[in-house]
Formats: sequence, C-alpha cells, structure tokens
Amino acid sequence: MGSDPLFDTLFRPTTQPSLAASAAPVRAAGTRSRAGNAMNRSRTALLDGARRAVEKSGTKITMAQVAAAAGVAKATLYNHLRTRDAVLSALLTDEVSRLVDGAAGRPLAEALEATATSLSENPLLHSLARLEPGTLAALGRVDATAEGWRAARDTVGAALAAADRGGADLVLRWLASHVVTPSSPAVIAADVEVLIAGLPAAPAPVAAPDADRAETA
Repeated sequence: MGSDPLFDTLFRPTTQPSLAASAAPVRAAGTRSRAGNAMNRSRTALLDGARRAVEKSGTKITMAQVAAAAGVAKATLYNHLRTRDAVLSALLTDEVSRLVDGAAGRPLAEALEATATSLSENPLLHSLARLEPGTLAALGRVDATAEGWRAARDTVGAALAAADRGGADLVLRWLASHVVTPSSPAVIAADVEVLIAGLPAAPAPVAAPDADRAETA
C-alpha cells in the first residue's frame, strides 16, 4: 500500500520542527490563564473542524478545508497547527484521548465495552470505510513495532494489570478488530464476557533476592 497520511501520522510519527511547534500550549499545574483557556478553546474548535473535514473528504484534506470547516481564517489555523500532518496527528491524539477518558475509572468489562462501542460507532472510521478503505485496513492492523501501537498496548496493559489480568496483546487485537468491523453493543457485551473469562491472571511479581541469603551464599 502507498503512503497514507493518517496511517503515517499515527504510527510513524516524525520529529519535524514544524510538528513540534504545533504542540498544544502547556502551563504550569495550578495556574490559570485567560489566554491559555482561549487557546485551548480555539484548538478544540479547530479539531472539531478538522474532524468534520475528514468525515467529508477523508485524510487528504487541505488546510483551507480545515479552516473553512472550523469557521476560522487560515492564519488562525496556522497559529495552532502548521501542516496537514500536524492536523491529523492532533486529531488522532484527540480521538485516542476521548477513548481513554470514556474508559477511565470504569471496571474492566465496562471499560472494554465502552471502548469497543466507541470504535464501532466512530463517525470518522465510518467515513474512512466509505472514502478510504485502505486507510481503515491499515489502521486496524496491530504493528507491535510502531510507536502508536506500543502506546496503545501500554494503556491496555495498565488497565488489565489494575484488574489483576494479563493478555494485553489479545485485548488490543480484539479492540483493533472494531476499527474495521464494527459490532453492536449487544455483540460487544457478549464478546467481553467471553474475552475476560479467557484472560490469564497477571504474572506474579518477581521477588527481590534476599539480601541476607545473598551475603551468606
């Protein structure tokens, strides 16, 4: 498959200065800034515009399309995000954050159901299925060597560890299947029950060597 901007941006991120310069503003914890809040609101509006543009035209959007969908001037867009790759990267980061937030604090079964349902009902994925099926197929393939999938695996692994379960790779591949093949909430709930029942217990922590025993050995 040829280069695809969405797949390349999510799973083969670059370190170009233009992308680094597009990072969201960061302020010290505990401080408040009207300008910072306004910047965050503007960035949210831009991402909503980018989401609408991708849903309509796929990933090969132009900066002009994003600005128009967000209802802002191109100069405003460039103040936040300098390139199409930066727009797609920020949009995907926001989509992943929504998935994480939707699962946070829930019991394992509820978290898995919520994530799989969100993926199955995601309008962006539905649009890609119609406009760019090749992109969708690429996104649904778990590549353990890619940075994006490694981060996803770490998140899944942490959620499983909190429930004293292992099997992060199995769960990750099950979740990824909903990118390409959406399921109904009823089917997802039934799958989750079977999935959790088959997960192994979390590996027992390795005991530290006994210091006294080591000295007398």
